[in-house]
Formats: sequence, structure tokens, C-alpha cells
Amino acid sequence: MRKKLKNILVVLLTLTVIMSNMGSLSHSFAQTNIEKQNITTDCKPNKVIDLRVTMKNSDCIKLEWNKVKGASGYRIYRSTMKNGFYRRIDEVCGKTTCYIDKELDSGTNYYYKVKAFKKVEDKICLGLPSDILDTTTCPPTVKNLHANCISNSFVELNWQTVYKSSGYEVYRASGESGNFTRVATLTDNGKSCYKDKNLKSRKKYYYKVRAFKELNGQVCFGDFSDVLTICTEK
Repeated sequence: MRKKLKNILVVLLTLTVIMSNMGSLSHSFAQTNIEKQNITTDCKPNKVIDLRVTMKNSDCIKLEWNKVKGASGYRIYRSTMKNGFYRRIDEVCGKTTCYIDKELDSGTNYYYKVKAFKKVEDKICLGLPSDILDTTTCPPTVKNLHANCISNSFVELNWQTVYKSSGYEVYRASGESGNFTRVATLTDNGKSCYKDKNLKSRKKYYYKVRAFKELNGQVCFGDFSDVLTICTEK
């Protein structure tokens, strides 16, 4: 009888140990699942917001955006079509919230997205892309500004066509001090000439011209041409 009771006690102790180990295994399994969930869901960074242009010229564009808390870095994507393919062009570390895109074509539309990412061990969790930013580089400098015809009351100006530009602005000054005033804005595609009328005879005038590019109501100006000095006839 005592032997039988002893065997029963041994069995009960064994079952107790097994159940205790199963509880530890269950807790460990549950903890592992939580960690996996953190990697696949909780680690996802927030969406990049307020992507904007803070500087641009004819061959580069500077982008800036708001910092995303906990981001390890940001990936920058670019396309030449709003609904086209966006290629990843670079990435920056989490402390950096700006990027200068260089060696671009002048007077060209570009479209950008930025994604924040987090590094968790050997995995990268990407956030949602920012809203699309559409912008354009400025046109190049107007070249070869010259006068085709000069009379006592008008001057006909011509210059080399700037492709991909939306138009030109013509400025004039009547003194060497260079107090230039805009006298014309030309928006006819391909038109690279201007006739300035009602001038005074035997007087010196100074001209300069710049091209501009317009996209979604925003205008980007190229650099001015060299100044052209003209004296009207008697």
C-alpha cells in the first residue's frame, strides 16, 4: 500500500513539473509572438509630411521635410511623370531632413516622394510615401541678346531660344546705374524677340532678358542675360 502511494506521489510530482515547464514555454512563445508583431507592425514609421522645395536653380533642387520620430533614415524617390515610375535615387540618415538633387536638366518637371524607414535587426520597415511633390528646375541663362533693328524710336531685340521655358521677361534701363524696369512679359511659345517702341532718339538704353518656367502656378526664373547697350538713331 505504501509503495502504491509512493508511486502516485511520484506521478503527481512529475505532472506538476511538466505543467510548470509548459507554462514557461507558453509564456516564452507568447513573448516571441509579441516581438514578431512589433517588428512587422509597430516598427512602421509615420508618413513623411510637408515635403517642400527650399531652393532650386537650373540644375539642382533642394528638398526638405518634417522629421519623423524614431526614423533611422529616409529614402528619396524621383520621377519625370507624376503617375510614372518613381526610382529611388538616394537615402539619408534619420538626423537629416533635407536632400539636394543635383545634375538635373534645366527647365524640366520633376516629381518626388520620400519614405521614412526604421532598421530593426536585419530588417527594414518602410513607412508610407509622402504626398507627391511636383516642381521644376529653372531655365538656363538667356544667351546671345542682340538688336536686329534700331531706329530713332524703336529697338527690335532678339536672343537665343531657351527650350522648355514658359516665356521671357524683358527689362530696360535708361542709365548706366542699372535701375532696370520690366517692360514686357512674353508667353508665346518659341517667340524669342521683342520690339520696344516709343523710345527717344539719340539716347542710350540698356536691356537684359531672362527666361522663366511655370508649373502649377509657381514660377522659376533663370539668370539674366548679359546687358545689351543700344543707342537709338537721330
